[in-house]
Amino acid sequence: MKFGLAFRFTLLLAVIGVLAAGSTGYYAYHVSRGMLVDSAKDELLTATSVLAQRIVQSRKEASSNLQILGGYPDAIAELEHPDRAREQEIATLFSLMMKANPGYYEMRLIAAADHGMERVRIDRDGDRLLRVTGDELQEKGHYPYVYETLKLSAGMTYMSRIAINHEQGAHSGQDRPTVQLATPVVDRQGVTLGVVVINVDLNGMFAMLSADLPKEYLLFMANSNGDYLIHPDPSQTFGFDRGRRILVQDEFPATADVVQGKADHVLIEARAGRYANSPVVAAFIGQVVQVASPEHRIILGLAQPLPAVLAKSDLLGSTTLRMVLAICLVCIVLAVLLARAVTRPLNSMIAIVQNFPDGHRAEGLPVERNDEIGGLARSFNDMRTQISRQMADLKQSRLELEHQAQHDALTGLPNRALFDDRIKKALAAAQRDNTRLAVMFIDVDRFKPINDNLGHAVGDLLLMEFASRIRHAIRDADTAARFGGDEFVILLRNIQDPGDALNVAEKIRLAVNQAFDCEGHMLVVSASIGIALYPEHGADTIELSKHADEAMYQAKEQGRNRVVLFEHPSDTP
Repeated sequence: MKFGLAFRFTLLLAVIGVLAAGSTGYYAYHVSRGMLVDSAKDELLTATSVLAQRIVQSRKEASSNLQILGGYPDAIAELEHPDRAREQEIATLFSLMMKANPGYYEMRLIAAADHGMERVRIDRDGDRLLRVTGDELQEKGHYPYVYETLKLSAGMTYMSRIAINHEQGAHSGQDRPTVQLATPVVDRQGVTLGVVVINVDLNGMFAMLSADLPKEYLLFMANSNGDYLIHPDPSQTFGFDRGRRILVQDEFPATADVVQGKADHVLIEARAGRYANSPVVAAFIGQVVQVASPEHRIILGLAQPLPAVLAKSDLLGSTTLRMVLAICLVCIVLAVLLARAVTRPLNSMIAIVQNFPDGHRAEGLPVERNDEIGGLARSFNDMRTQISRQMADLKQSRLELEHQAQHDALTGLPNRALFDDRIKKALAAAQRDNTRLAVMFIDVDRFKPINDNLGHAVGDLLLMEFASRIRHAIRDADTAARFGGDEFVILLRNIQDPGDALNVAEKIRLAVNQAFDCEGHMLVVSASIGIALYPEHGADTIELSKHADEAMYQAKEQGRNRVVLFEHPSDTP
């Protein structure tokens, strides 16, 4: 049987139409899957970076506390000449700091002499704080966090290895994951007298890291050797403490470069080993430890099940398949009549679909047609819209994570990380332009009784309204931040003389003296405000913050509800 040219031409056009429709559908499906996977990797990398910044910020806050304690005059005097009354004052300071930082479960002042004998020690024992005294104080000179810290210069921080705490008599810290942060105590002659040590509860930090993550996310953390510290399977953590090594580079071989410092991050699709039946997309970064420590870097990773990433792609795939089958039937039945009409739109759509990953607009699709080709074009356009919307959602999520990392969750004010960044820039500008700036430390007077008697909900409402009044009392160019609890800090740029700062502080004091209506409770509070000026009272963030804090405590000692401008001891008559 001979087939005529029309039949053969029809068959040829039908085959071409089927191939074109099939390849277009497959390419669109493949591209959508690839885009979703790439977007998921980028989102995981962003989220992992935010978590790393949270860890760095927690360490910086602890280092800041250590610097305050290391330079505390009573700590220096105690190590030079032990005195029971002074020991009690130091113990009280330690207790207050531990109450403000639930993640600390031990604080100690350790002498360089007497084989590293503990002089003052406060332990967390369940829900209470316990002062260890007398014969229960121990010699700690043989621990690295003592003898290695003694080698450091004043103001430097030492971080121990992250491990299980096996020191005897550690109360709540016994046999729990911990890291010690320490700083030397140095007298005015530069002699190192001892160290201040903070033991940080890592279980609390691990819980903080995973608290805001989506439930489907898997969190991983490893030390500089790759030993797991956090793993979705708890039996895989701290293996070295049980005499075996469980390494991230064994489970995810691509992370070896991050562990070895050859790369700062890797993006992974894991489909082998334990992930053969449940593949995941993962991002790992290496966070360099920026203080003296045997831990050179911390490896942090997030993973997400691949099926969850591709769920929307599968829906697009089934829709695309149905469209391709419909077009194939149209091509076979109407190949001769619609050869040109079908070939041109298909070629146009293939070109547009190929440009999808490049972000080109879907111009030229025949969406106005009322036939199958128009339906295919509209479906492709809908697919493009869905992918663009998903990309926008991912970007919004990333922006929200970045905002949360830089702002206080209760008041919406900048947190310590954002404030430190702004004051560094302000100091650089002031040095360059030879201008002044001021730093204010503000503390709500007698806030604790309100919290204790009326509850945290009323206390939180008071803090939010307190923050609002501070914001309205300063210029848009200035920065108000909350460091935690009832402690607020303000940065005033480009002030002309000390009177400008005093006027703003008085304006704030009067504003917060007005009654607060908190769930029907009319509360009247006051504020103690300390001011330090650049360049008169300090040339860097640490010095200005320290002097502003000292001025604030002078305001409290003078009766609260007042403004005090810092004065150097030499300036005091």
